[in-house]
Amino acid sequence: MDVEAAKRPSRAYGILRALSGVLAVGLVLLALGNIGVQFYANSRDLPGPGTLSVVAHVVAALLAVGGQIVADRYADWKAPVSSLVVFVVAAGTLWTFWWA
Repeated sequence: MDVEAAKRPSRAYGILRALSGVLAVGLVLLALGNIGVQFYANSRDLPGPGTLSVVAHVVAALLAVGGQIVADRYADWKAPVSSLVVFVVAAGTLWTFWWA
């Protein structure tokens, strides 16, 4: 068996990593959007999303990017677990601030 082939992740891990990568990028964009809307609202004396929402989105984006980095760097059990962490963080953020 080839040594490089043993280190390569399976196709399922690759799909999981790709989907969690999309969610991580989406959370970063949501965080940047929240920051932009809050700055706009502050400049116009409007309420905006609020400090809690902005901070929570930034923290969620940082957690998701950190989890995605771990998922991209490892080919063992850490990859799917880290991808699932990204899914949980994204679901929790969306549920708390967008759907509830």
